[in-house]
Formats: sequence, C-alpha cells, structure tokens
Amino acid sequence: MHKTSSNLNRRDFLKTTTVAASTLAVGTYLPRTWAQEPMRVSAYGGYFEDSLADYVYPEFTKATGIEIESVSQTGGESWFVSIDTALKAGGKPPTDVTMGGGGSPRRFNHLYQHLDESQIPGISNVPAYLLHRKDDGVLDSVAALAWYSIFVTNTEVYPEAPESWADMWQPKYKDSLGISLDVTGSYMLDVVQKTFYDGTDMMSSKEDITTLMEKLAELKPNVRLWYRDEGQFQSALQQGEIPAGQYYHDVTLLAIADGFPLRSTFPKEGGLIDFGNWGLVRGSDKFAQAHIFMDYCTQPEVQANIANSMGVAPVVAREKLPMTDEEFDLVSSPIEPVVPNYEMYVQNGDWVSATWQAMLAEG
Repeated sequence: MHKTSSNLNRRDFLKTTTVAASTLAVGTYLPRTWAQEPMRVSAYGGYFEDSLADYVYPEFTKATGIEIESVSQTGGESWFVSIDTALKAGGKPPTDVTMGGGGSPRRFNHLYQHLDESQIPGISNVPAYLLHRKDDGVLDSVAALAWYSIFVTNTEVYPEAPESWADMWQPKYKDSLGISLDVTGSYMLDVVQKTFYDGTDMMSSKEDITTLMEKLAELKPNVRLWYRDEGQFQSALQQGEIPAGQYYHDVTLLAIADGFPLRSTFPKEGGLIDFGNWGLVRGSDKFAQAHIFMDYCTQPEVQANIANSMGVAPVVAREKLPMTDEEFDLVSSPIEPVVPNYEMYVQNGDWVSATWQAMLAEG
C-alpha cells in the first residue's frame, strides 16, 4: 500500500483554516490582562514560523489575552547551542518557548525547565510517548505537531508512484535522488532498518549500525545531491533538476498546490515521522503563560487548525479530532510510521556522523 498526493489547490488546502480556528469554545480560556511584554515563541524559520504566526498565535491571543512575539530559529543543534551560550554568559535566552524535534529534549534537556503537568490538562489528549520527561520523571516538553518525510517524485519523470523505500536503490533512480547529508538528522538509518531488516534490532551495537550505514551508502550511485540545506533540495525539485528523493510531505503538498509536477508517496513501510514539541527554556519568566500555551496547543480543535493550515500531522488521536476523513488523509497516513530511534543518536551521534562522512569520502 502507498498513498500519493498529486493534485491540490492552495485555496482548497487552506480553506478550512478559519473554520477550524473558530470552533474552539470561547469559554475554554478566560482572557485576562497580562504584562505588556509578550511571550517569545520560536519555531523553525520560514514556512513553519510564518504559518504558526499567521494561523495559530493570533487565535491563541484572542482566546487568552497573551501576546506572542514570533522568533525564527535555525534547524539542528546550532539553535540550542546559542541558547546554552546565552545562559552561560548570564544573559536572557533568545526565546521563552522553543520548538524542538523529537531528539531535542533528549540531547539538550539541561536547557528545558520542569513543567507542571497539572497546569496542562490537555496532555491527556497526547500519547504518552510524545511527552518527554527528564530522568526524574518530570515533564519537560509536549508534542504539538508531527511531520512526515516521504518519497517525493517528479510525475513527469516518474509517471508511476514508488511502492517502497527500497525502490530508491533501483537502477532507474541512478543519479536522480536528493538525500540529506546529515545522517543523524535525516533518520535514513531508521528507514533502512525498517525496509531491509524489519523485526531486527540493528541499532544496539556499532557493528549493526555500521551495517545500516553500509546499506545506505549503496545509494551513492543514485544520489545526485547529498544536500546540507533543505531549501537547496526544494529548489532543485521545483526546477526539475532533481526528480526524486526524501523530503517533507507538508512542503511537498504546498509545492503541488503551487502547480509543480510532484508526488508525495507514503511507502508501504511507512513515512518517516518526527515530532515538533514545545519546551520552556531555562531563564524564562513566562512560566504561567507557557503552560497555557502548551495546553491550548493540545486541544483537538487547535490540533485540527494546525493540521489544516500547515499541512502537518496532528498528535491527538484521530477519533478526537474535528476533521473530515479527507482532511486527515491529506496530512497523515494509516500506515504505521517509521519512528526514529532518538536514544541511539543521543548516545552515538558523533560517532555515526564521523563514520558516515568517512564512508561518503571513500568515493
């Protein structure tokens, strides 16, 4: 089984946004007067931040009276390093609430404040595995949305949709793929394990992890671009320079809506899922406001708004969401996803990166 999306109008894609946003009961939160200084909330710069600032933050302010200042954050570790540097220098962090991927609270948990889950009753809507806790069991971050990496193809070059991630290794994709150079951030090793070694734990020893990297390295003849920057690959996709690869489902949907001949396919092994979570940064004094914000983002109506306006997957159970089947199927998939082994990357990330770079350098 696979799922494809190849025909979508941007207006249709966003038309449910205002409806979903208005369904949250006015009495859910009682607006009150807060200090004039807004709460700073950071998200990945560009499409992500713009969409949150346009479709989510204004509705939150309307419901609670809490103003939000949108902050652009870079991807990867550099953002959290900048937070750490600011705190060590005795300064204020660059944000109060930060977004992080699934691995962020594991790698940088010392930058996250403890949360009082009694002030976030909406977390009952979120699966336990999406609530990260420190070693002492105290909650420190809450998932707000999910995004999929999928197999993207140019429909003019490849009229037939791929069925499996394994198709990437086929000769017809020679010199045609775009794959992220950052093997610890792309989670392609998890894709390799699910595709070629399903049912076998291949991430508990360096020997087995090396086997996964060797299998991934077999893609080299088929990869035209090992990209460092996602925008570089997006541009190449849209210009037709690279006709296939691993990319984000939500961004691909928007490109399709803009008329580009692309297809987003969930392979039979599942799309690769990662999660965007909110955490309260050490040094912030917006404790109460941050808890209200996180609780707001876990409400089913708000989850539907986020999904419909951003094209990302909700983190609340399907049966709780006020979404049509068509809306839900557009942003998610019934196929069980490939979930990254975050702990492996925390424990072995530096070694994996160095080993992978050496493999690529071998030619």
